[in-house]
Amino acid sequence: MAPLKAFLTQLEAKVEYVARGGDPRLLEGCLNIVLTGNPGAGKTTAARLLARWLRAHGLLQQDVFVERNALELKGTHIGWTCPQVKEMVAASMGGCLFLDEAYALSGSRDGDRGDSFADEALRTLLTELENNRTSLCCVLAGYPEAMERLLRADPGLLRRFPHILRLDDYAPGELAAIAASTAHARYGLRLADGVREALAEHIAREHRADIPRRNASLAVGVVEAAMNRLASRLAGGGAVGGAAPCPAHSGAADPRTLLAEDFGILHRRASEEGERAAVLRRIRLLPAELAPARELLLGLCARLSSAFPPSGGAEDGSGLLDRAGRLAIVGADAADGAAVARLLHELLRAHGRLTGSLVERSATALLAGDAAPWLEDIREAAGGGMLLLHDSDSLLASAQAARHLAAALALLPPKSGVVLLGTSGELMSLFRTTPALRAACPATLSLPDLTPRQLAERFARCARAELGAELAPGVAEALASHFAATRGAEPEGALSPAVLIEGLMQPAAGRYTLRGGQEMQLSDLFPATA
Repeated sequence: MAPLKAFLTQLEAKVEYVARGGDPRLLEGCLNIVLTGNPGAGKTTAARLLARWLRAHGLLQQDVFVERNALELKGTHIGWTCPQVKEMVAASMGGCLFLDEAYALSGSRDGDRGDSFADEALRTLLTELENNRTSLCCVLAGYPEAMERLLRADPGLLRRFPHILRLDDYAPGELAAIAASTAHARYGLRLADGVREALAEHIAREHRADIPRRNASLAVGVVEAAMNRLASRLAGGGAVGGAAPCPAHSGAADPRTLLAEDFGILHRRASEEGERAAVLRRIRLLPAELAPARELLLGLCARLSSAFPPSGGAEDGSGLLDRAGRLAIVGADAADGAAVARLLHELLRAHGRLTGSLVERSATALLAGDAAPWLEDIREAAGGGMLLLHDSDSLLASAQAARHLAAALALLPPKSGVVLLGTSGELMSLFRTTPALRAACPATLSLPDLTPRQLAERFARCARAELGAELAPGVAEALASHFAATRGAEPEGALSPAVLIEGLMQPAAGRYTLRGGQEMQLSDLFPATA
């Protein structure tokens, strides 16, 4: 509500100036406002507060607040719309007319489908507002992107609505306060000491991606779920779900108090800590050849661990952590890049930065046929999660496909993750030709090509993991020489490390298993040397 408070503060200064003898014509300006915000951001509440404030300060002459959905302005047959709009404006004279979902009036301007009733409703509304410029306050409300399209479609709107306020999403601390207020107002309950702060942190970790889609309704839903747990706890005479009760309230069964466990915090916290510890162990076990990835992920882990203060308030204010899942990974081995991307997703999910799943797709699907269903699929699947796009550099073959992908990524929720995989030169060329893709993934992780010795070490790890076999003395050196010769005989980038290793491992595993040895011998790899 900060933008609304700032707007009212400016108006209040004018009111006080006129009260001290200033020119009263200062208060005769147009008060029409456009309110935009995500679902649950408080647009309706803000409009009602605005109307009451304007009335209390004498800027509205009547205590009238007419609330309608903009769809109600549209007629169902010719000749009905114009009288309906005029009647609604007349009923609001001296007071406030609030039209929610105002983007419904975009009519034929929204896409290719015409809607003459919407066009007529909008034209009539603008005419009535111009004729009664200072006689009422009209508030148009809707989601930001849809309202921006409506305002661009008709320049007359900006003249009739000189004030545009964007209501921000609620912060986790604010949602915890709303939850506490809801619990008291609806159920006569209070939150135990320290629970509000713990709830703010819980919302920040578990529901961060849900905030833009729900806002205040998220806080209400959290309280309703807590009421169910409270009932179970009181009926069972103990903690919920087998979790140990909070020590400060151990043994307490006050039916008027909500505990941390009622919000699922204590049980989930133990699970979260286990998930984070598991991911951290896997990151530390990344092999030496993936040192750049290990360094990046360990640094991110440290930042995530210190990002949320106990109060659940602001982070470092930079927004960098919100885009930590936007990354381009370049290198010769796509399997390595995919493994790093999966670890990144697990890390961000364990810390509550992502709530959705990892969706893996190949960019080559954009090069054939109708891309629209494919793009819609990734938008729906990756919302709140992460999109891992293999073969991203293949889009160099089609500038149109690259632009389509960039447009689809722009529609993902801001805190969704996007990882593009490709080889260094090609992916950087793609970013130069399609800057919007670079904007979607501003950071780059470069994975170095593996040396022949590192390939041999990776082969040894694979043999140990798949077969329980160690390499006999001298085999690692022979493997390094083999990989060096194989790579030298192929065009650059033709064989990835995964292909090189698997191509040798598959027949070697069969010979090793038939022989029944303890160590993998040189003859298992290269029969001609036997």
